[in-house]
Amino acid sequence: MRHSRTIVSRYAVVQIAQSFAGHGPSRMLCNTIIAGLMSSAAMVPQSGGALAQSTSQAVTLPPVVIEGGTLAKPKVKPKSNQSAVDDSATATAPIKKTNSSAKKKSSTDDSAGAASAQQTGDTFGQSIDGDAAGIRSSTGQPAEAVGTSVSVVTAKELEGQQIRHAADALRSLPGVHVGTQGSFGSLTQVRIRGAEGNHTLVLIDGVEVNDPTDGEFDFSSLSADGIERIEVLRGPQSGIYGSKALGGVVNIVTRSERGPLTAVATAEYGAFNTRDISGRVSGGNERGYASVAYHRRATDGFNTAPQGDEDDGNRLSTFHVRAGATLIDGINVDFSLRNQRSVGDYDDFGGNPGRYSTAFDAPNTFDHNQWIGSGKLDWEMFGGALTHTVRASHTDIAREDRGLFSTSQNDSTATRYDYTGVLQLPDLAGGMFRHSVTGFVGHERETFTPNSDFGFFGVADGVTRERNAVAYAGEYRAEIAKRLFLSGVVRRDDHDTFDDFTTWRTSASLLLPEWRMRPHASYGTAVKLPTMFETFGSIPGTFKPNADLQPERSEGWDAGIEFTLVPKRALLDVTYFEADLTDKINGFAFDPVSGLFTAENLPGRSTRRGVELSARMVVAPGLGITLAYTYVDAEDPDGVVEIRRPPHTARADLSYSFDNGRGEATLGVVYTGTNYDRIFEQVDPFGQRLISLDQYWLVRVAASYELRPGLELFGRVENLLNQDYQEAFGYETAGIAAYAGVKIKFEAPLLRQDALK
Repeated sequence: MRHSRTIVSRYAVVQIAQSFAGHGPSRMLCNTIIAGLMSSAAMVPQSGGALAQSTSQAVTLPPVVIEGGTLAKPKVKPKSNQSAVDDSATATAPIKKTNSSAKKKSSTDDSAGAASAQQTGDTFGQSIDGDAAGIRSSTGQPAEAVGTSVSVVTAKELEGQQIRHAADALRSLPGVHVGTQGSFGSLTQVRIRGAEGNHTLVLIDGVEVNDPTDGEFDFSSLSADGIERIEVLRGPQSGIYGSKALGGVVNIVTRSERGPLTAVATAEYGAFNTRDISGRVSGGNERGYASVAYHRRATDGFNTAPQGDEDDGNRLSTFHVRAGATLIDGINVDFSLRNQRSVGDYDDFGGNPGRYSTAFDAPNTFDHNQWIGSGKLDWEMFGGALTHTVRASHTDIAREDRGLFSTSQNDSTATRYDYTGVLQLPDLAGGMFRHSVTGFVGHERETFTPNSDFGFFGVADGVTRERNAVAYAGEYRAEIAKRLFLSGVVRRDDHDTFDDFTTWRTSASLLLPEWRMRPHASYGTAVKLPTMFETFGSIPGTFKPNADLQPERSEGWDAGIEFTLVPKRALLDVTYFEADLTDKINGFAFDPVSGLFTAENLPGRSTRRGVELSARMVVAPGLGITLAYTYVDAEDPDGVVEIRRPPHTARADLSYSFDNGRGEATLGVVYTGTNYDRIFEQVDPFGQRLISLDQYWLVRVAASYELRPGLELFGRVENLLNQDYQEAFGYETAGIAAYAGVKIKFEAPLLRQDALK
């Protein structure tokens, strides 16, 4: 009977995938996915024989924990140190084994063990103390209990692929498109499900880091060093997170680094005279932890202009301190201070008289500096049945862009205070019905100060503007028979500048192990406030603000099925989504009365719809594959295709570990289909039309090998096919590039993990 159900479920997968595939690259990719999954499934006997049992124990997919997507942060209990290490060793990218008797345990391993301990759906349990080593329970919920569409990139994947810029880890994940304006330090935008770049909310350790000036987070300033996990939550999320979370949320969790006192240093050199160094010192136990990290990456860059020979260099530095302590049992405090600064060159835009505007060489420079600080207190009462979390955070962003005749300087801050209370309600029906309620209240203050100097056109007034908001939210979560997981949240934002608004979100996930299926769905609304610059900013002679702008509003839903093709070895998820957008803000509208550009709300409704496919599989010991494909159809209210949203994107990642985990090799392939961008005609500076940007393939190969415990060599090649492509019209991108480096790690013998027990 089990074998017949397996055949039925695979047949359903094939039919669904083929129905969504259509023609061209999408159909070709779907056929590849189907063939790979079916062939990998064929490798494993579906009977319960000894061979199948042995294989499943030796080769399994690592479990996934999701921290975002809920007001509450449910606690899950990590496994013991040895179990966590052993589980990690069976993942697609095993941790490297050493000859040392001390087994290292990262916070990523904690999460893996936590998810494994919760595979039965036990996600509403009370807070549990840490394992025998005293490591406190991590926060999160197993992926199968989440109705929201989400993708997770772990520290192991970042390290295995040797990702240096976090945006590269997001390229062509399901529903995600990453676009840059040429060089490494140029504006890098992340669009989710066809939404705008400033419709993506970004959190770092729970703190919003979007710039109030333009509402965006520039991913060019985010190094991948020290990141434990990146979660991409797709769909309207304002019911949980408020404004900005209209297209989705990128939730970034950095390493807390409990365990033995450890020092890690890396050095790398490569193409474009790129120098990369990083160092981190960390350690802790059940009573407290601390880590200090620094990363600096400098490059001479390349010329982003189609003509000329001036290279555009960049220097990115990141400094991060995290610390936490258990004051008394049940009361924990955590602090974080982060600085990320990006300094470099950029080309001007225009040139080519009589032709379309493109980038051209200019002695322009930029200096973007961001400070992020936060403090959090968690207090558990009644054995964890009631928990309180109080958080305060502050971000300070200074952006200066200096041209030949003008300087644009905008400073902004955001200060937030919030309280979250979670009550675990009594179980019903002998524990078959478990539920909780969460309350949230928060205050936000944003400021914006323009200090620009536009030469003979004039200067900005230098006046600080501010706006305040108070938010209230409530969430109810339920688990029924360890199969059905439901959540619903409603949020009210009272704003002193715009009309108050209410948003909501609901989701469901249903486990059907008999059919090896997990249907999931979500529905929600979202609001995006106008940016500070759109409301208050100005460029004399070019742009004027619009104080009458209204917030953008969106409503969207998705529904999909996750198929277990081979238990613990192969998963395939197929999701369909739709969303609409009203009061869309055009930040580059021409006002014929003043002869200036301005921002305005567009009448009508913008639509976004599409299909997301993702797959994870382990095909052999140490050999894992992940696949993704997205089709998105995004149109403005006039039915015109939205720019920089390629309809077809795809991604494939292969990882292989060898020599008992000492070596690792990865292959990553990203496909971006034909899409469109806006061009400006020199003969008519205000004349705009669309132009097609060619499709391209990006291939990355990387390898590393641990020569001895604590000493590792690594290297990689990016853009292996040397593709000549543009992600924004008129801006060139990097060609083939190679890098190599060394990593040194030292653990203090007296603070080995077994010494902490």
